Amino acid sequence: MRSPLIPVFLFLGAVLLEIFGFAWVGGAVGALSTVALVVVTAAIGLWIFRIQGLAHWQRMQGMLSRGELPASDLLEGWLLMLAAILLLLPGFFSDAAGFVLLVPPVRSEVAAWLLKRRSVWVAAARNSTTARGETIEGEYRKRENERLRDKQDQ
Repeated sequence: MRSPLIPVFLFLGAVLLEIFGFAWVGGAVGALSTVALVVVTAAIGLWIFRIQGLAHWQRMQGMLSRGELPASDLLEGWLLMLAAILLLLPGFFSDAAGFVLLVPPVRSEVAAWLLKRRSVWVAAARNSTTARGETIEGEYRKRENERLRDKQDQ
């Protein structure tokens, strides 16, 4: 069983890495330039995200209108949102990861890798009620049909 502290250590490691990146870049180019770089990379990244997000949305709408199931495209959409979040976070390493996810071939490969691993489906199955073996049974009747029959009989 995985330790519940692993995500905490990963988060702390990412924060420390970003702090190290700020110190290193700030020492090389100065504090004001470092802040300007972070703001500029976030603005450029979000601009690219907006363009790609709209194109991705239109592509998915086209697939749905043709009756195709856009499973990998849905996952790519989530990766696009993750890229936007990474770009909004202040830091150079998160910006680098966000920009990497904005590259369509890389994003497609990451989505394919996740689908192969089925880690997305396993996580979703853990949270669903059917994964716990709970079955909900019931009966139903269409009342509208009964009303129509009653009206026709009169």
